Amino acid sequence: MKRILTVTLNPAIDYTLVVPDFARNAVNRARAVRRDPGGKGINVATALSQGGFETQVTGFLGRTNSLIFNNHFKDNSMRDSFLYLEGSTREGIKVVDPIQRETTDINLDGFFITNSDIDRLKNQFQDLLTGVDYVVLSGSLPPGVSKGIYADMACMASQAGAFVAVDTSGEALQLAIESGSVHLIKPNMEELGALYSELSDAEDIMAGVEILSQRLLKTVQMVALSLGREGSHLYTRQARYEANAPIVDVKSTVGAGDTFLAGLIAGLASGKNDAHSLAQGVCWAASTLTMIGPGLSKTEPPESFLNHTLVSKL
Repeated sequence: MKRILTVTLNPAIDYTLVVPDFARNAVNRARAVRRDPGGKGINVATALSQGGFETQVTGFLGRTNSLIFNNHFKDNSMRDSFLYLEGSTREGIKVVDPIQRETTDINLDGFFITNSDIDRLKNQFQDLLTGVDYVVLSGSLPPGVSKGIYADMACMASQAGAFVAVDTSGEALQLAIESGSVHLIKPNMEELGALYSELSDAEDIMAGVEILSQRLLKTVQMVALSLGREGSHLYTRQARYEANAPIVDVKSTVGAGDTFLAGLIAGLASGKNDAHSLAQGVCWAASTLTMIGPGLSKTEPPESFLNHTLVSKL
């Protein structure tokens, strides 16, 4: 069994409010509310653990409100290697509108991270890399953290022999790519466009997806793009693949992109070829879309979408 380590530097406790016909500048009534430990790397690890993989998680957490994370890690058999700091982990609000099929995110900043905290994390990260096969560096950066931290950690992981996946945005993503130590990136359309300022709008980006991906493949080995209802693409130096999006009764999009990455990593870690790994990512994401909250649905598991997922070589 392959060992997988995920890094979440800016986790959050997510409050998800279900608000049918959510209206701006008006009084709205929530029909349901739930509270989940979140953060992109944690979401990836949650899906992988539920999918039967050995996962370890690290990053920064605040001691004050850590119990929800502690219980989640224990319930999902995830090895907890987080650094616990004074203060509270940030909170975020997600408003899910099941009528309009929209999700509105309100994210708060995390607590400030000192240089000493970063040094401690890097030293621990180096120790954790022993025997790890896959490393996922995922999510935004908290205040005080250098934009180059993912690039630094990618170099450390790659030198230790691990496959490195990065899912972040902006300068942090750009520097990670330029490090030459990243094997897989998973940008969305907005993040992809931000890497190339000459593209002015979504149509330009969509039309140039293949060209942009070919540019990126000069530095990374794989580019995975999840395009929502338009399906998903996987570009490698050897081939290009496209997968359709299965028809799903979408309850919420929260965490679906993270689960897509988890499924893709799960496929690669299981020795599946690129096409089958892409299909697995699509099926895992579809399972998440059928429920509110991160992880894999028990009532509509990933395998229930396999016969409805077609991967084509472009």
